[in-house]
Amino acid sequence: MLTNTKRVSTKMNEKFEIRIDKQFAIVSALLVVVNFILEIYYIFFLSTNFNYLGFKDQFSIIKYIEIKLFLVFFVGLSYYVFKKSHFVYAVYILLLLFFFIPNSIMYAFMDHIRGPLYSIVLLLILVASISTVKIKIRTLTTSIYFKYFFISIISLIFLIPVIVEFGSNFNLNTLFLKDIYETRDVFTENISSRVNYFYNWEVKIVVPVLLVFFLIKKKYLLAILSFLILIYLFIISGNKSVYLTSMITIFFFFVGGKSYVKKIKYFLLFLVFAFIAIPIVDVFVLNGFLLRGTFVMRTFYFPALLNYCYFDFFKDAPLYFSENHFFNLFFHSPYKLNSAYLISETYFNTSEMYANNGIISDGYKNLGYWGVLILSTLFAGIFTFFNSISVNSRYFGIFFIFVFFFLSTPMMTVFVTGGLWMLFLFGFTLLKPQKL
Repeated sequence: MLTNTKRVSTKMNEKFEIRIDKQFAIVSALLVVVNFILEIYYIFFLSTNFNYLGFKDQFSIIKYIEIKLFLVFFVGLSYYVFKKSHFVYAVYILLLLFFFIPNSIMYAFMDHIRGPLYSIVLLLILVASISTVKIKIRTLTTSIYFKYFFISIISLIFLIPVIVEFGSNFNLNTLFLKDIYETRDVFTENISSRVNYFYNWEVKIVVPVLLVFFLIKKKYLLAILSFLILIYLFIISGNKSVYLTSMITIFFFFVGGKSYVKKIKYFLLFLVFAFIAIPIVDVFVLNGFLLRGTFVMRTFYFPALLNYCYFDFFKDAPLYFSENHFFNLFFHSPYKLNSAYLISETYFNTSEMYANNGIISDGYKNLGYWGVLILSTLFAGIFTFFNSISVNSRYFGIFFIFVFFFLSTPMMTVFVTGGLWMLFLFGFTLLKPQKL
């Protein structure tokens, strides 16, 4: 009788045993470490060196407990996402990293209003519930030769007008990060609006996809040629984001193999070491806070600060997308300036800065919280599509860039100028499905 009782007890223990994947546990732990380090940066760096921008020291213990409960909830929810789709899980971690963590820290340490943070909470819940769903999508099955021809022709169609307009008119010093602003001024003055679209599509979508495609197919000479095209597009424009796009695309191609989870794990690990090294280099080599200002303040915290500014300025005064084409045929902005310059003048006392707004503040300024709901649902739907076609994990760097774009670029701009529409096109025709 006692033996039977032990057997029943053992079976019950086995039944209720919860096994947590090791890679998931490591990623979760690294995310918590990054959260802690960013809090340290805010307390000892931002609130003292950048308080003139509006980074204040107004700590609230109640709100701090609130954000920790949210963090625990979203780490738990991320396990559900992890079990459903590793691709969406990797995107989800990026959303926690770039959207939730900086906004939550500023919510507690600056005693901010709840609007921006709770809008991000909504986005995360929608991504977890919508993006993990797989729908049947028919992709175009073609020969490898067609794919070579297709991607090469598109690349040339967009590249040739740029070469015709600029040719060899570039400054080689730009390659070594010198005369950047002079190059940008020349580029802005000389590029036409039509060619500007071609340039952006080439830089943000076509050439990065081309580069990864040739690396996957082990056509290394063609991959090097693709990289050289990116270098050319950089030295004619002085656009540092081209460097960023190139490095991130290559990083995520080689790091982590075919595993989305390992890719995001190694990225977080790299970030932890970078956060530790940056202040050491700043203090002992650069004698200032250049790296902390560029890679910590501007990358993580300034977009979060702008979220607050947009929510504060446009409360009860939505623009109904009146700054966008098509919508401006029906609605008219009550302001003479673009909203980005309005925010700069109002909160930073300058008319020269362009205060970018991302998907959260873009939705709020145009349609209030309904706008946040609409754009967040659209964002989740975008990743439902790519999750459904199971794109090759080697392309993850391109999706990383797009998540980053959504942090500080309006939805319509990402879709049209940023070339997201082209990524959909490649999803149907080029990004080879794989079984995960």
